[in-house]
Amino acid sequence: MDRKVSPTKIDLETDQINKTAFVDLKSFENENKPITLSWENINVHTPNFKDTIIGKLLCCKKDVPGKHLINNVNGVAKSGSMMAIMGASGAGKTTLLNVLNFRNRGNLKISGEVKINGTVVKSRAALTSISGYVQQDDLFIATLTVKEQLKFQAMLRMEKSATYKEKKQRVEELMLQLNLKKCESTIIGAPDQNIKGISGGERRRLAFATELITNPNLLFLDEPTSGLDSYMALTIVECMKDLVQQGKTIICTIHQPSSEVFQKFDKLCLLAEGRLAYIGDLDAAEKFFSSQGFDIPIHYNPADYYIQTLAMIPGKREESEKTISKVCSGFQESVHFSTNAQYLLEANRMAENPETRIKLKNRISYKANIFIQFIWLLWRSFLSTIRDKLSFQISIIQTIIIAILLGLIYLRIEYNQAGVQNINGIIFLFLTNTSFSNMFAVINTFPVEIPIFLREHQNGMYMVLPYYLSKIFVDLPKFILLPFIFITINYWMSNLNNDVGRFFICVGIVILVANAAVAFGSIVSALAPSATAASALSAPLLVPLMIFSGFFLNNATIPDYFIWLRYLSWFNYANELLLINQWDGVENIACNSSTTCAFRKGDDVLSYLKMEKSNYGIDFGAIVALLVGFRLISFFILFIRSFKK
Repeated sequence: MDRKVSPTKIDLETDQINKTAFVDLKSFENENKPITLSWENINVHTPNFKDTIIGKLLCCKKDVPGKHLINNVNGVAKSGSMMAIMGASGAGKTTLLNVLNFRNRGNLKISGEVKINGTVVKSRAALTSISGYVQQDDLFIATLTVKEQLKFQAMLRMEKSATYKEKKQRVEELMLQLNLKKCESTIIGAPDQNIKGISGGERRRLAFATELITNPNLLFLDEPTSGLDSYMALTIVECMKDLVQQGKTIICTIHQPSSEVFQKFDKLCLLAEGRLAYIGDLDAAEKFFSSQGFDIPIHYNPADYYIQTLAMIPGKREESEKTISKVCSGFQESVHFSTNAQYLLEANRMAENPETRIKLKNRISYKANIFIQFIWLLWRSFLSTIRDKLSFQISIIQTIIIAILLGLIYLRIEYNQAGVQNINGIIFLFLTNTSFSNMFAVINTFPVEIPIFLREHQNGMYMVLPYYLSKIFVDLPKFILLPFIFITINYWMSNLNNDVGRFFICVGIVILVANAAVAFGSIVSALAPSATAASALSAPLLVPLMIFSGFFLNNATIPDYFIWLRYLSWFNYANELLLINQWDGVENIACNSSTTCAFRKGDDVLSYLKMEKSNYGIDFGAIVALLVGFRLISFFILFIRSFKK
């Protein structure tokens, strides 16, 4: 059950804020003009078959036309109105909303114009600067609290002219306005990840607050009541109604609302098979349908009746098509169609009036500079990381257990002929364990966060670079501490070279390996469409690099056509470094028989394995180069993905 706050208490708190330091929102709004959204001759088609991937693969020359999803739809949503876009499944309501807010368009073929106060909107950036969009799926960082989520949004989305105090005040105001004050210190949570947090109604109100942080005068909502019970749905719509009374324009799709929820809207747009069946006042819809011979039964929810009337009923396709055609044709001959056309003319004239004309920005303008973006992204990532205590604790325990286990298996290795193999084996295990464990620690990072990243980046909150750097800096201490613990335990238990300087060199090499593996894992993470795909891709990509480490395959015998894999393998460079660090200067390897001894000193081991001491500095440089190169590649992959609509 959603938490309740006493209205009296809220009013008192609100009054107190108003008396103390109420924020003048005009100081940081781009525009403070009422918004009228209009759309003319909107047509949407799926791509022709020959333009699809399958069609291109088959070299199809026959042009099979795509499906007509939206058929010549016009409409106007005036300032201070709340319009519901409704229709049966497949009617095109979500497609129309996506066209109006320039989101999730994919490769659809779209024609027509969308205008704000008569000015044509040419890009998503132009619309984003003055509008908000509440998606059906709430996208939040699960471990943030409600207040932290709003604070982060305020710091990066509000105008530069707003002070830190004003931004904090805006957060407080929104929490009171949307009844979120009581849960301000509760983490948001994620039901799909079994992280308990705020209730469903609170999540939806938080989604509202997130978009209202900049006080936009135009708000799009996709199924705002989806998944909520009737009480919660009514609460959400009442919040929307309060915003409309402030002069905002709201357009939303809604599916099967209760009669009480339905009556909260003042405008209705009905679609049927992509055609416009009705647009106009909600109260006038009943009279229009009655004029077409469709009277709403007594005690029947009007919303259900409209949707059922305009639905394509299985088994009654011809009858349904006749009904839809009758209603749509009747609308075009009705006074409502003429009224809508008149509203369009009035909306177009708004561009000629300086008082109503609005200037749109066709490019994203960031409200915070790159340094401020990085600081707040780092703050959010740090909070998210430290609250995931279980994951970190498991990593520590796992590292200690594996280190002790390997230390016991290779306990106090003797420097004899058999010991050479054991020492080389434990050194290689340093590399494999470090690479696999650290790479798998990051491969799910981007697949999980990419929807949030895309939404926030395309809303103009931050650039790709500060986001990527914040992930690196937050994770860096972890990928230094864990290798250090692992090597510290294992090194001395295994009786490796007991020179303290060699120990710290070994630690440094393994830390470099860990971060090279993390950088490589970031490439996989940035490429993978999902966490499952990232996990499936990781091992097959890592194993070939491991083969060319010099442990499984002598470097002198590598086929020429695979030599490039050796140069991309940090295993190769790190194995050579660790072996040189271990064996260089070792002068006495025990031998029982002079005729069967392959190794008498460390240089014999290095010579047998084709390890060159002259490569020592080159190997260090190569690992650093791979680390930087992998990071750059993963950044550019993320940068390219940031353009995905």
